[in-house]
Amino acid sequence: MSIRTRVLILVGCFALMAFVVTGLGLITIGDYNRMMKQYDHAYDHAWRGERFNHLISNSVMETRGIYIARNPQELTSFVTSLNRNLDEMQTLLAQWKADSTPAEKPRLEAISGQMAGFIALRRQVAQLATKGDIAGARGLSDGNRADRIAFQAQVDALVQGTQKDLIAAQKEADSYSKKRAGDFLLTALLGIAAIMALSLWIVAHFITNPLRNLAAAIIKTSKGEYEDVPVAESEGEDEVSSVWRALAVLKERAIEAEQLSAAKAQADREKELKLREILLD
Repeated sequence: MSIRTRVLILVGCFALMAFVVTGLGLITIGDYNRMMKQYDHAYDHAWRGERFNHLISNSVMETRGIYIARNPQELTSFVTSLNRNLDEMQTLLAQWKADSTPAEKPRLEAISGQMAGFIALRRQVAQLATKGDIAGARGLSDGNRADRIAFQAQVDALVQGTQKDLIAAQKEADSYSKKRAGDFLLTALLGIAAIMALSLWIVAHFITNPLRNLAAAIIKTSKGEYEDVPVAESEGEDEVSSVWRALAVLKERAIEAEQLSAAKAQADREKELKLREILLD
């Protein structure tokens, strides 16, 4: 494996960590969008509950205004406001039921029937008052007081439930945000630590140590210390293996050259000795 390939492996490890972090980010975005939808739904659910309860209270106040109207103009104003509140109640509950989840529908269905009775009675009160029968309108309303209180108590319970759902959705989002921040930090730290450890191991095991050994072998070979430097034989295709093979050839050639030089020197000495013997004779 070449040095280039090993470096590319390290780059690939960094790319892998980037993909992991990116994947975690995409999952986080998906989960966050889901929780935001839940939060928005819980917020709308709570707002509609508050608004529905407010319309009931307004209808009761407008009904009482009918009893104390001082002139036909005030009576008409109270009746108009009452009918407007009743119309909005019907529209609001219809939209609320359309947007509700299967788990929420039973609670809305429970108040739907009571709302129909509440609205029918209030419209009848408005009709009697418009005809001038204020006493009859008041008697009809007072006779239904217990039912109206029970209806509004049920709506209050529904509103409290929507508030709890909203708080739960907010807590879930906050908790998820803190947890996912910790996940990102832990993933980044573990990824960096793992890649650093792998980088150090690859550099030390495949690059630094082989190059250090190769440099020492080259220096000793240049000094002629052939016996102290056993040249490692390698069949690898990386750069270091190629240099080791070249160094092995260089060592063989250097040894052969020294042997030839020593043989020539020995031959020269023998010739010189023979020449001296001839001259002495």
